[in-house]
Amino acid sequence: MKRRVQSDEIERAASIICAVGNDSQHGLTLNSESSYYFGEDVYGVIPYTLAGKRAMSQGDPACKPEDAESLVDEYLLFCRNKGYKPIFNSVSKEMADVLKCRDFRVLRYGEEAILDLASYSLAGGKKGALRRNVAKLNRAGVVLLEYRSDSARDPTLEKEISELEEQWFADKKLNLTYSVGDLQFDRPYGRRYFITRDRDGTLLTVLSFLPYRQKKGYCVDVMYRKLDGPTGAMEHAIISAAMKMKEDGVEEVSLNIAPLAGIDITKPDTVKAEKLMYEIFNQMDFGYDFKNLYRFKSKFAPSNWKPRYLVYDRRISLVRLATSITDAKGAADPALYMQYKKFFISLLLSPDRHKRSEN
Repeated sequence: MKRRVQSDEIERAASIICAVGNDSQHGLTLNSESSYYFGEDVYGVIPYTLAGKRAMSQGDPACKPEDAESLVDEYLLFCRNKGYKPIFNSVSKEMADVLKCRDFRVLRYGEEAILDLASYSLAGGKKGALRRNVAKLNRAGVVLLEYRSDSARDPTLEKEISELEEQWFADKKLNLTYSVGDLQFDRPYGRRYFITRDRDGTLLTVLSFLPYRQKKGYCVDVMYRKLDGPTGAMEHAIISAAMKMKEDGVEEVSLNIAPLAGIDITKPDTVKAEKLMYEIFNQMDFGYDFKNLYRFKSKFAPSNWKPRYLVYDRRISLVRLATSITDAKGAADPALYMQYKKFFISLLLSPDRHKRSEN
């Protein structure tokens, strides 16, 4: 039976992340699905989720940079004593190097799209379509509004948002193009919520952003839109929210990670796991649509793409590794889980099978 995480543990983790967390992924772990390793000699926390005996953490450890190696060593000893096999998902290059020195396998996992708000603008040929959509919706009277659930709850608005969320999920079914988390209006942990409405007051989009770097950065988490809303409504909402946060002194906005993007299988030292992840990105057309998620983020011509890495215990098989990742991404539906597993096994047994079927 899975241990129920106590609310005081979540609050303790939130306090540490608020004080010393610098990774955009930390806010994603503040929920009842996560467990937490709290440093004994170090002020810090490593959130993780269990899939059997595999312990999956998300992002870098939350601690001061100079304490990262000590906290990792504490956590590895904890895992060893519990019999857990650690997986570190979406870590930075610096943390990947630390773990590589501790005999973990390191794979390129994806890229995080960052908007540097000090220099970011809609100028330039790459942003032509984005610029036109934003201008068109501004002219049509679409407006951005911020909702502060921590100061005053609005049951009517939350009901409206809930209805939009239900429509979104009903349409997407098992095909989740965008990152989707939990809005957590009752415990926002520093989130900023934005909505857009058209001239008639119709709700078009809902966005939430998670804070990091002591609120100098915000990472987009939840994105819902009206299915029959105007073209470019989500892009308009993201740009409008980013510019509003820039006015408030925020330095950067993360569009979150495009999983499995940027994996180069032409390099001579490519390993089988990288080839598997490359094929998942290019061929899997159910569940999370990794390729379209990358294309969506690319529309914004980010200031930079920050590489992220997957680091894991050498005893973990590729199938177990792949299904652990999808578990962490929310593939709790049994039917979807089995689709994933069959897809991964077929790729491992016959990596050219899907390519042949396309010819």
